[in-house]
Amino acid sequence: MNTVNSVALGDPIRVPIVRPERSPVARGTIDLRAEPDAASELVDQALFGEELTILGRQGGWVYAQGEDGYFGWAPATGLGPPAPAGTGRMVVVHGAVVRAAPDPAASAVDTLAPGTIVEGPAEPGWLRCAGGWLAESDTLPLDALPARPPVAADLLATAATFLGVPYLWGGLTARGIDCSGLIQQVYRLNGVALPRDADQQALSGRAVTIPRDGDLVFFGEAAVTHTAIATGPETFFHAPKKGGFVEPGALGDGRRVLAIRRFLP
Repeated sequence: MNTVNSVALGDPIRVPIVRPERSPVARGTIDLRAEPDAASELVDQALFGEELTILGRQGGWVYAQGEDGYFGWAPATGLGPPAPAGTGRMVVVHGAVVRAAPDPAASAVDTLAPGTIVEGPAEPGWLRCAGGWLAESDTLPLDALPARPPVAADLLATAATFLGVPYLWGGLTARGIDCSGLIQQVYRLNGVALPRDADQQALSGRAVTIPRDGDLVFFGEAAVTHTAIATGPETFFHAPKKGGFVEPGALGDGRRVLAIRRFLP
């Protein structure tokens, strides 16, 4: 799959996106714990009015990410009703073309990445944004996106749409992306916020010894210099190096694994 060629030819690739529910804290303070147990280790606290992103449920507990980026289990009784989805629309393709006029033959003036939120139609079938016009068909209403916790299959489906994208240091889009940018965008499009750099990402989530689908694998010698998203115990997707493309990879190619982290319950 070559995402870049598809974008260049005006055939944008549909990106699977999940928007987990976000619920406000309804008490003065609620605890986030390492396990769904009131006696488990306290890992963070969330304050009244802060919104938690719900990534899983077990009994009377929710696994959530707070506004500060930390993950933990919180009592569901401490949360208010989910926040409304909103009335806008979200870009759901790579390289959505913004045109100079509401006409598919008009010249391109910009592109928008998946996950971008825009307002409703300004002309039948078109949205006014970014100094031009975006085809409504490249978007979905926010309330039409899956409002549920993401699962590993969601992460891998999103990651697969980046296969063939060229490596670009500092890049974040289908025109070019680097290893940690790929990871950040895959998780962002499934409702999970991660730091930008690989060494920062390696400090988030929970440490595990054997990767499963959707986990992050970190490589390096003395320090973390590379990351990938696991597609199994020994395989992954990654953006390998300058001159390369996002591609499948496997353990045992000379890279030294320094950490494996899990972000879903």
